Amino acid sequence: SVAVCHEVTEDVVAAVVSSGMTTLVSYHPLLLEPTNMLTDGPTPTGRTLRLAEAGVTLITVHTALDAAQPGTGDYLLTQLGWEVGGRWGASRPDESDAIGRFAALGDMPADELVRHVRSVLGGAVRTTAAVGTVDVVAVIPGSGSSFIDEAVSFADVLITGDVSHHRARSAADRGLMVVDAGHAGTEFAGIQALYAAVDDIVGSTVLVGDNPTPWEG
Repeated sequence: SVAVCHEVTEDVVAAVVSSGMTTLVSYHPLLLEPTNMLTDGPTPTGRTLRLAEAGVTLITVHTALDAAQPGTGDYLLTQLGWEVGGRWGASRPDESDAIGRFAALGDMPADELVRHVRSVLGGAVRTTAAVGTVDVVAVIPGSGSSFIDEAVSFADVLITGDVSHHRARSAADRGLMVVDAGHAGTEFAGIQALYAAVDDIVGSTVLVGDNPTPWEG
């Protein structure tokens, strides 16, 4: 069996090690900082050490899945019931690494869009001031506020997560409505697609720790 997870948490490591599974596919990377020493404990390096000691191979797919066709943003738009109109958020001219997607909504009222996002994604959804009607909505699952400058140039609304106070203010000042639906909340559809893809290959896949959100309430 192969395990699939959203993020390698303490519970995920415990479940994988105790089950005897030898491969774990994770969306989020485990080590986000340069690392030259592994020490035990409830930390990324501690979890890495325990997986290594148990002989578990860890495969992470984060940005590769975002840029894939279809990718995490495609699955988010599909979950919301909107047709993907194109890709954005790329650093290469051929857009092969584009992690964002957009959809044309034909002047949907902004308050209706917010109600729809809350209904479909659940969780705590916060927004900047409504923009009236929405023609183009852009999405970047996870943390996409660093792409606000690009979104301002073509979209009416950006749906993403982890938006800071100052970036939200900057977007609002320039007429871009931001819908912060949470880091994990905007990625869940992609995780389900990742699980299905691995299961198609392996045929015996276990989804573990599917909600890594550290916040409560």
